[in-house]
Amino acid sequence: MTIGALCAGLACFAALHALFAAPRRVHPSGAALIRASTLSPLEWRLHQRTREGWYQRWLRPIALLWGTRLHLRPARIDPLYLIQAGLDPEQLDGVELRVIRLMSALAGAMIACLLAVFASGGLALVPLLAWAGYIAPARVLAWRRRRRQDQVHRDLPPLISMIRAFTIAGMPLERGLHLLSASTSPDSILKKEVRMALARYGLGLSIEQALHEIGPRTGIDEVSMFVAALAQSKKAGSGLEATLRDQELMVRLTERNRATAQAASVSTKLLGVLGGIYLPEFVILIIIPLFWGIMQRAFG
Repeated sequence: MTIGALCAGLACFAALHALFAAPRRVHPSGAALIRASTLSPLEWRLHQRTREGWYQRWLRPIALLWGTRLHLRPARIDPLYLIQAGLDPEQLDGVELRVIRLMSALAGAMIACLLAVFASGGLALVPLLAWAGYIAPARVLAWRRRRRQDQVHRDLPPLISMIRAFTIAGMPLERGLHLLSASTSPDSILKKEVRMALARYGLGLSIEQALHEIGPRTGIDEVSMFVAALAQSKKAGSGLEATLRDQELMVRLTERNRATAQAASVSTKLLGVLGGIYLPEFVILIIIPLFWGIMQRAFG
């Protein structure tokens, strides 16, 4: 029964990962962008529909239909939280998330019922797997957000170093950000955010306002501080290279502290694992025979 429950949990995790995992998108080439710019509105909608995943094609209409028929209360979800998890808030609202959680709970209950057919006592797992399926989508979103923020933490020091190198070479900030975002190998989350900031800058916002939106979209304090210092230095018109140097040193120091804290937490977890493995053996092989010998000597 334990093995069956473990297999069911792994199956639920695989299904949720396939449901929420963002597909790897290939950066469009120049010819593809030129061709896309010549499409009519109808052709563009058809082009976007052909690029949708299986969830957008099949499961999302069912979720929206169930949400409309059942009149469910929308789940509380912050649009910035979805952006920080790498999802589009326009494609996932509170009602759809509620339906997804109910569908996941129903899938967990069905898996428990299938296990009950092959193993006695499997019906006792129905409430457990149903509750695990209900909370699994929120946990997957939190895991995606945490993984995305960890990647941003790793990409931030090299990004600042490259911007600083462009600045030392005498290149303006806007030109350096354009060259940085145009490089597609490797394409990181921060490069995509910089590319979107430059798109907002091209639509009429100032470079300071366009860069300021990167911080809330990532949800990382170091990125917000770096963007604020960069915008302030750009507005002042001097000291950009010194600001970038200070920010690079601060970010690398913060990254080293985070790595040290993660290493300390890993060592603590390893101690817990070792204690859970060797403590029962120590009690069975040493403590119990020692206590039994003391009792025999004392009472006879």
